[in-house]
Amino acid sequence: MKNNGREHRRNPEPVTHIELSEKNLVLRIVLFVGFLVLGIGCIGAGLMSALSADPTWQEIEATANGPSCAEDFKLMYDFSESGNAATSQKKKLTNLYTQAVEDAYRIFTADVLEDGLRNVAYLNAHPNETVEVEPALYKALEQLVKYGNRHVFLAPATVEYNRVFSCENDLEAALYVPADNPQTVQWLTTLSGFIQDPKMIRLEILEDNRVRLCVSQEYLAFAQENELGKLLDFGFLTNAFTADYLADVLIEAGYRNGYLYSFDGFTRNLDTRNQSYQLNLFDRKDNGAFLPARLRYTAPASIVSLRDYPTVAEDRWHYYAFESGEIVTAFLDPADGLSKSALHNLVSYSDDFGCGEILLRIVDVFIAEEFHADALNALTSDGVYSIWYEGNVLNYNDAANPPELLTGEGESQYRISLAK
Repeated sequence: MKNNGREHRRNPEPVTHIELSEKNLVLRIVLFVGFLVLGIGCIGAGLMSALSADPTWQEIEATANGPSCAEDFKLMYDFSESGNAATSQKKKLTNLYTQAVEDAYRIFTADVLEDGLRNVAYLNAHPNETVEVEPALYKALEQLVKYGNRHVFLAPATVEYNRVFSCENDLEAALYVPADNPQTVQWLTTLSGFIQDPKMIRLEILEDNRVRLCVSQEYLAFAQENELGKLLDFGFLTNAFTADYLADVLIEAGYRNGYLYSFDGFTRNLDTRNQSYQLNLFDRKDNGAFLPARLRYTAPASIVSLRDYPTVAEDRWHYYAFESGEIVTAFLDPADGLSKSALHNLVSYSDDFGCGEILLRIVDVFIAEEFHADALNALTSDGVYSIWYEGNVLNYNDAANPPELLTGEGESQYRISLAK
């Protein structure tokens, strides 16, 4: 999510939602221009509509003047049912969407305090106080507590990784990689002791949109001594909950004939017209990325696509790719504060849950030393299905909807397997 300049983010190049060639995409990971080409097809889990070439499908561009999350998202909408009212409908939708992306930024930011706004920043500024927060924030925090998520307390650790992501070359970045610095590793170990302990920090969910960020005096003293600016931040989870918020706004206003997605892989397809869509399933191999397969599905659906490598320009604030092939990511383990992932790619989807809840269910499977397929398969009983690569095997656990290999490299190098 846009940080109003604090992290010195640059504006990303415009993104077009088109299908990529089925040929091998040999891209150097460190060359973000190359990854931008790949990202054109895979942003937002690679949604493709059967109507994508129809001029009635149009991108809705927010006209926000102030800070917003507009640069992180893309909204596509089909006006074929609007007739002569299409122009006025688009104007109304644009205004609604503009307000929504502005409000979403203000609600979920941990960096901007604003009079009268009870957002993440306000919650950080009032530890151990009962705070009535914005309803959308309350809903997200309630889900965090429900699933016992501790990633939101990694805010102090992300500062160490932001130093790496801000570097311009490998020599500079190598100086800041936490895993390579014994002193930083020790500090993260101490920090993780606080992060993992509910007695040190936790959220209390009360009634009527009221919450309390409970922080022990011991942790507060540690935070003061180490000049920790914030103790809670949604971090890489931010756009999952933002996507849900934007979708809720659109649905409440009656706008269902479209989909929205973020550059970092969170998609909400709102379409209830039994339309067929397809999801591009990318894989990473060595220093290249490939498009071996895709999944056809019928909306509505929520999709979460996690990856341990960058694909678009703005990923530079969440990843650093060394020429050696090593990649440092923003996916941190609360157990030790270190960057890790058990898979290169993990796509999970559901028509019952939003992106935030799907992410909370799968995040500990993805951010782990070892991959455990059983944990993903167990989620199918709740209607959450997953697709992942292991070597040249594309695994899936939605028996009613198998993915399909693309002709060429897909069929020659990969096989599909139903996980059991």
